[in-house]
Amino acid sequence: MKFRNRNKGFTIIELMMVIGIASILFSISLINLGGYNKLQDKIDIDVFSNSLINLVNSSKEYCRDENIGGYLYFDTEKNAVCLNCGLQEVYRLELPDKFKLNIVRPGNKIKIDNRGITEDACTIQYKDREEKMHCITMCVGTAFLEFKY
Repeated sequence: MKFRNRNKGFTIIELMMVIGIASILFSISLINLGGYNKLQDKIDIDVFSNSLINLVNSSKEYCRDENIGGYLYFDTEKNAVCLNCGLQEVYRLELPDKFKLNIVRPGNKIKIDNRGITEDACTIQYKDREEKMHCITMCVGTAFLEFKY
């Protein structure tokens, strides 16, 4: 009995099916990755905004409790917010990766007196990873902060 020697390899139909299945799996993973990035950005926005509000309130409380004045400094170069009392940096909050802090006001400082009260109203603005602007508004003379999207 004689056997014929068949060529070993894949047929074009088998190759097309493997490429089709691989492309479907790849497209599904890209869709899920985009959704993951949007979810991560939204979580970072919420966490940072709450942390910034907490930093401002903690700074006011610190100045009131220690009976000293200070100022919040918004460092747009290093993307950080700091409470400074004299030459001492008391608190520091850095923005998440790829977030951008905008100029808050001339000098990028908000003064807090020894009673924990700010003298000027301002709006703190930052951009997220998708370049959307977010604002936190602070009113004059109160401990009230309002979070706005």
